[in-house]
Amino acid sequence: MPLETLSAAHIRVTCDACRTANAEVCGKRDLPLMARTAAVRKFRAAGWGHEPHEYTRTEALGEARGNGLGRWFCPACARSRQP
Repeated sequence: MPLETLSAAHIRVTCDACRTANAEVCGKRDLPLMARTAAVRKFRAAGWGHEPHEYTRTEALGEARGNGLGRWFCPACARSRQP
């Protein structure tokens, strides 16, 4: 599930594998775009796995990684998905 903006300040992600784990970040002092970028960094630092959609253009793939587009996996599911 892509990142979901609940309000201008809250960003939530739900695990695409188990659909039970979720995490939320509050960036009430940031603009929505900056809050989203900070949330992506915080989720990755906490162990959440991110799998961006497949894009044909390199610029679009980089943008998807930075904006959190694509599938997210909780730390437990991300570890089980590692090769």
